[in-house]
Amino acid sequence: EYWAQEDGFDVGILRYGEMESYGGDYEVFIKELTGKILAQRPRCVSLYCLWPNFHIMLRVGKEIKKVSPETLLVVGGPQTSGTARQTMLAMPFVDCISTGEGENLVVPLFRALLRGEGMLTEIPGLYYRHGDEICYNEGQLPLCDLETLPRWDERLLLPQDLKQLQTPYYFMPIDAGRGCPYSCTFCCTSYFWRRTYRLKSPERIIEDIRYHYEKYGITSFWFSHDAFTVNQKLVNEVCDRILEEKLKITWRCTARVDCITEALILKMKQAGMTQIELGVETGSKRMQKQINKNLNLDKAEKMVKFLLDQDIRVALFFMYGFPEETEEDLNDTLELVMRFLDLGVSYTSMSFCQFSPNTHLTETYFDQLVYDPAVRIQRHGVYGYSQEETVIRENKALFPFYFHLDTPLRNQYQYLHFLIRLYRSFPDTVSYVRKLYQGDQLAFFRDFYERNRSLLDVDIDEAEKNIDTQPLQMLLNITAHWDVPYIKQLEGLLKYSYCVYQVSRSKEDRSVREIYDFNYVDLQLKHPLESYAVGRTEILVEKINGKFQTKVIQIYWGKT
Repeated sequence: EYWAQEDGFDVGILRYGEMESYGGDYEVFIKELTGKILAQRPRCVSLYCLWPNFHIMLRVGKEIKKVSPETLLVVGGPQTSGTARQTMLAMPFVDCISTGEGENLVVPLFRALLRGEGMLTEIPGLYYRHGDEICYNEGQLPLCDLETLPRWDERLLLPQDLKQLQTPYYFMPIDAGRGCPYSCTFCCTSYFWRRTYRLKSPERIIEDIRYHYEKYGITSFWFSHDAFTVNQKLVNEVCDRILEEKLKITWRCTARVDCITEALILKMKQAGMTQIELGVETGSKRMQKQINKNLNLDKAEKMVKFLLDQDIRVALFFMYGFPEETEEDLNDTLELVMRFLDLGVSYTSMSFCQFSPNTHLTETYFDQLVYDPAVRIQRHGVYGYSQEETVIRENKALFPFYFHLDTPLRNQYQYLHFLIRLYRSFPDTVSYVRKLYQGDQLAFFRDFYERNRSLLDVDIDEAEKNIDTQPLQMLLNITAHWDVPYIKQLEGLLKYSYCVYQVSRSKEDRSVREIYDFNYVDLQLKHPLESYAVGRTEILVEKINGKFQTKVIQIYWGKT
C-alpha cells in the first residue's frame, strides 16, 4: 500500500476477517465481500494468499471477474508463489501472479497495468496472460532493503477495542526481519525467502518500538520472525539497545532451540523477554535427521529446562504423521512432549503432518497423495471448505495440504493431538494415569481413544469440547479397566487434582469440601503411587477473595 500510494495510486486495503459475516453463512460472506470490493470501483484487485485462505481468495476472484470482467485480478503471497503456473492453468480468471516479495514489484506492476508505463515483460518473476498464452518472466527482483520498509500499518494490527493494548495478553507485532537459512523437509519458508536470513538493524527495531510506545503507550511486543535468534550478535545488540535506552518493555519471539545459549537467554530476559516459541517437531533422534531439522534433543531439553528456571514462558511445537515415521519414533515424540509438560512448559502444539507446496516432503510423496474425505483432521476448522470442496478435490497441485498420504501409522494415530490436548490442560492429573503404561505412550493413546469413543468419535470441535469439559470422566473411563492394588488411590488423586484445577482457575470464589480415597501424607511426601498407604482424606479446596488455598480437614487412616 505504502509504495503504491507514494507513486500516486489510490489504494485501499480490506481485511475480510473483520467483516461481520465472516465465519457465518459462507455464501452470504462471499457475496458481501465481493460487493464491498466492487463498490470501490477498482481497476485492479490484488489478493494476498496463504494456504488457509487460498480457496476463499480464489472464489472471491472468480466472483469479481464474473460481475466485472474488466477488473484486473492479481494474486500473490507465499501460497501462489509456490503454485503460480498451476494456478494460472486452473483458474483462467486470474490475470497476473506475482511471486516472492511484493515491495519491489508492486509499483512497476501497477504502472504497467494501469498507466501503460513499462512492460509486463520487464518484471522478473511475474506470471501473466498474453491472449491464451501463459507467460513467465525468468529471474527475480532483488530482495527488498528491510531498513527502508515502512512500518506495518497499525490500523491493520491494533485490536478494535484499544483497551486490549493494556492487557498482559496483547503483544504488538514488530516486523523484525524475514527468512530462514535452514531446509527442513516439511517447510516452505526457506523456498519463499530464497533461503536468506535477514534481521533488521537494532536501530530500526528500537525506532519501531518507540513509535508504538509513544503513540499508543504499548509496552508489550512480538518480534515477528520465523528464526529471530539465528544472528545472535544482532540479537545481543538489540538487547543492549533496549537496556541502554531503559525501555520498560516485555516481548516474545520465535527461535530455533539450537540458536540460543544460556548467556543469550539471560541477556534477552534482562531486556524484557517473557516468552519464547520453539519448534522441536519430533522427539525421535532418527526423525530429526529424516526431516533435516537436526536438533540435538538432549541439548534442547536442557535449554528448555533453563528457560523455565528463568521463569520464561515456553511454547513448543511438534508434528506427527511424517511418512517415514514408525511407532517407536512417534512414541519418543509423545514421551518428550509429556515430559516437557510435566516440567511446566506453558503450551505445546501437536500438528498432523500436512503437505505444503514446494517442500521436499511434498515433492517426494506428491504422486502418492490421495483425497480422502474420511481424514477429517486435515480440513478441521477451515472456513468455506465444504463449499469449495469440489475445487479443492480437483486441484491437488494447488491444495496438497488437504490430501492424505495413506499409511497405517497416519491412519491409526491421526487424532493423537486429542491426548495432548487433555494432557496439556491437566498435566498433574493425567501424569498419574500415564505412569500406568510404563513408557508405552501409544498404548496410553489407544486406551484413551477406545475407552472414550462415544465422546471422541464425533465432530472434531465437539470432541475437543468434550475433552475440555469432561476430562475427569475420560480418565476414569481408562482406570476402570485397570486392575492394580492402588487403583482406588489413583482415582482419588484424579478427582482431587481435577477439583484443584477447577477451583484454582475459577473466576469466582468457590469452595469444595470432599473426602478422597488417598492418604494426603503420601502426596505431601511425594511417595510413589504404588506405595500409598490405605486411607482417605477430607480436604477443603477453595478460592476466597481471589486467593486459592487447600486445607486438610481430617485423615482417616486405614479406611477404604
